[in-house]
Amino acid sequence: MSNLQKSAWFNLVGVTVLGMIGAAAILFMARMNTKGVEYVLICIFVPVLASPGLYIYCRKKSIESRFDERERVIHSRSLMVAAFGLTIFLACVCMLPFFVLGGQNVIKVYYLPLIFFSALFIAQFVHSAAILVMCALEDDDG
Repeated sequence: MSNLQKSAWFNLVGVTVLGMIGAAAILFMARMNTKGVEYVLICIFVPVLASPGLYIYCRKKSIESRFDERERVIHSRSLMVAAFGLTIFLACVCMLPFFVLGGQNVIKVYYLPLIFFSALFIAQFVHSAAILVMCALEDDDG
């Protein structure tokens, strides 16, 4: 398994677990009908600080510094796929309520952080999955 694949698996698992923690915190805040920035900061404190700490703990040296030319090409292509997936996701999330509810209706404000964190999760998830798929397809050709 290459360094790029190890990085993709690490990101896939880490982002999924920390994304679930963050989503649970935001859903808890929405359920309690909290108001104010301090509650948002408290509830996303763990995932935001845990992700770099987990990365530093698990990786001593930068993984990207050990990529070869093939892995760099796969990495850049997977970034393009992630950007495309993010664009499609945001288009669906933002435009579907407009067409379903109409232009005069209002959505609740607590959907905005969910949309933001969901977009980050989708982008990282698609990026890591694209890396794994491209590496698997290239290994099959070899």
